[in-house]
Amino acid sequence: MIVAIASIQGKPLKTPLAANLALLRARSGRTICLIDVDPRRSAYSCSCARSAAGQSPSVPTRTLDARSLAREIEELTPGFSDLLINTGEVETQEARPALIAARVVLVPVQVGNVDLESQYPLIARLNSARMFNPSLKVLFVIVSDGSTPSPEQLAAVRLYVAHVMSATLVATVLHAPCSHDDGQGRCASDAQTCDPDAAAELHALYREIYTH
Repeated sequence: MIVAIASIQGKPLKTPLAANLALLRARSGRTICLIDVDPRRSAYSCSCARSAAGQSPSVPTRTLDARSLAREIEELTPGFSDLLINTGEVETQEARPALIAARVVLVPVQVGNVDLESQYPLIARLNSARMFNPSLKVLFVIVSDGSTPSPEQLAAVRLYVAHVMSATLVATVLHAPCSHDDGQGRCASDAQTCDPDAAAELHALYREIYTH
């Protein structure tokens, strides 16, 4: 199963989501490869830090660019039960083959920061990908700063989701996934985490993605 994470918003929401979801998938007994095509290589750095700290399980991670992504996805698929792709900016070519190859695309949305005009490049990319990949499922997840989203904020997110063909807003709401230091090489979803609420949210999101 191929899952891609896509966003154009400024904060690095994709990285903690990619690291945690890949870890949870590995813990379920699946063989997963985390592919990082973001030019910042942030997910790859997280994976390297985890391996250096001796945390288990480790997750195989590859850094790829647009020129080789489609070919590498095809070559990696037989060796792994799952691929999780941390995409680059949607305006670049890195995103296109990832979206076309994926079964699920996860889009994190910062509540209170939904500007449809700035989101149109991503909306266009997602709708275009569904034309090439009609079975693609697009799942949006709200990321809050810690407070409960207001009805107005939820309405703004739902309006955003409605611009993408057959997209769904998942039930799970994540709260500030980057705000807690989980320790060297660790993720919020690690066992014995110091942030059980964040871990519970990530487990719930994992279930929605992989059983949707």
